[in-house]
Amino acid sequence: MFEFFYNVAMTDWLSIFFVILIILITIPILIYSVGYVKEFVQNYSLKYIYIMMILFILSMIGVVLSSNIIVFMIFWEIMSITSFFLVIYEYRNKENLDSGIMYFVMTHISGLVLMIMFALIFKYTNSFDFKEIINYADKLTINQKTIIFILAIIGFGAKAGLMPLHAWLPKAHPAAPSNVSALMSGVMLKIAIYGFVRVAFMFLGDVPYSYGIALMIIGTVTAIICILNAAAQRNMKKLLAYSSAENIGLIFSVLGLAIIFKSYNMPILATLALTAGLFHTINHAIFKSLLFTAAGSVLYATGTRNINELGGLYKKMKFATWCAFIGTAAISAIPPLNGFASEISIFMSFIQVVGRIDSIWMMVIILCGSILALTSGAVMYAAVKSFGITYLGEPRSSKAQQTHKIPISMNIGMGLLSVYAIVFGVLSKFIFEYIIKISQSVMNTEKISFDRGTLQNFVGWDIIIMTSVIISVTLVILLIDYIISRNKTSTIGNTWGCGFNEAKPFMQYSGSGFTQPLCKIAGSVVGYKKTVVKEGTILIRQKVADMVEKHFYIPIMKFVDYIATKIKIIHYGKIQIYIAYIIISLIVAVIWVAKFI
Repeated sequence: MFEFFYNVAMTDWLSIFFVILIILITIPILIYSVGYVKEFVQNYSLKYIYIMMILFILSMIGVVLSSNIIVFMIFWEIMSITSFFLVIYEYRNKENLDSGIMYFVMTHISGLVLMIMFALIFKYTNSFDFKEIINYADKLTINQKTIIFILAIIGFGAKAGLMPLHAWLPKAHPAAPSNVSALMSGVMLKIAIYGFVRVAFMFLGDVPYSYGIALMIIGTVTAIICILNAAAQRNMKKLLAYSSAENIGLIFSVLGLAIIFKSYNMPILATLALTAGLFHTINHAIFKSLLFTAAGSVLYATGTRNINELGGLYKKMKFATWCAFIGTAAISAIPPLNGFASEISIFMSFIQVVGRIDSIWMMVIILCGSILALTSGAVMYAAVKSFGITYLGEPRSSKAQQTHKIPISMNIGMGLLSVYAIVFGVLSKFIFEYIIKISQSVMNTEKISFDRGTLQNFVGWDIIIMTSVIISVTLVILLIDYIISRNKTSTIGNTWGCGFNEAKPFMQYSGSGFTQPLCKIAGSVVGYKKTVVKEGTILIRQKVADMVEKHFYIPIMKFVDYIATKIKIIHYGKIQIYIAYIIISLIVAVIWVAKFI
């Protein structure tokens, strides 16, 4: 009866990998938090946020170390509840509370679906223990596997941010403190990936290729739509939230590809594709945490998240600007940084499809790979907009002119994450070789050896070495130039204004102006709407909206509100009737649970 309480910790390669990821990311974020939370000292409890953050981190470690269903769900719920309280930390802001409620609903939909999934797994296998469930995988029927796989996509996808379950990300991230956003995007989303890999690749054993096709298509659609929405945003944290969903889509796409290779009995390619997905998982954790902490530094210094109100921050926040530049280059997949190494490994996985898969499905996979390549271009577009408008040029408002100095601990946290981004790029070949051992343990391909040349090609090792040498030589030349010319005086003049001598900050490109061409092209996706107001001077207002939220969630919310209005007649206001409701509900719950015992 209580066998699930024994051996509660599971320390296989997959668990160890995610524990390392959690520790690696949380250390710089905790250092960063020491300075960042000082802005809340007058209005909110610092003890509260520290306690919740520690519980949040420990619960995530608990999830990945759980060895049975019960312990997994206990830590999963602790993770969900503590993250909710962190999202609504600034509870005096009504918008934050509304965002928190949406996150609370979505995270518990995820939890409910996972409970149903695990209940079915227990029914099919008669065990709570992960190891016993893994051993039972081959005995599951195809219908049982299909039900579990669908529930895994919904349950873990809602937590990770797969469409159409991504709507909480652009709501929760702007509401949460930036250090919390870094933890949620950098770490919590990856816990959902851990859960999905555990279930889809280990609990289910061999599955049909159609599972992989479906997962790849869902991931690809998530990636392209979310990055288009990201590029259209003016709120930098909303931009990063959509970007997180895009990267989650990219990871799930290559996980789908790994399932396809596995079903076609190509264990080497399946292992490489899974490795690419896990490699991008940790790399995204690094550069997205870096970008969220950089956004938090801008918010701390200026008091605004609106890109259109920023500009010229490089002159006042040079170290933070360089950290943001490294994060921007990493997310744009610029060598030799870590984002390049993992993204090229993903695209190398897609290239392996040519000539190896049935012609019809090969075309589908190539189409998905092409869309993901287009997505990478849009990522660079959004990243250049965010960095250029925020840090370069001239200040566009008084908020950007009158900045506050950020604490040293925030710079240390960002600096450490920047070092990670460089190291994980330059040493990508060795890190990829380590992660491939994890993938082999998941795929049961430990006996297969991999050619080092193949692994080097998968991470673009030659390109990384070449760009590292070029950058090193360039830095040496710049250092020599600085030493030679440091005593010489230099004249600094205004930027050439194309013959116009009275250039003003508002004449610069704004974030909205930079992405207007893209918004026009993808207007139906990003909900682009332009209004021209002619009152004295011409004023152009531009709005974007999440079309999934507009056409999917809002109608559902209206329907639920309608049903709630209709059934409110059962609220008689008598305590005896409410007690009867509770007793009836308990009886129904006991009868339902008894079916699984």
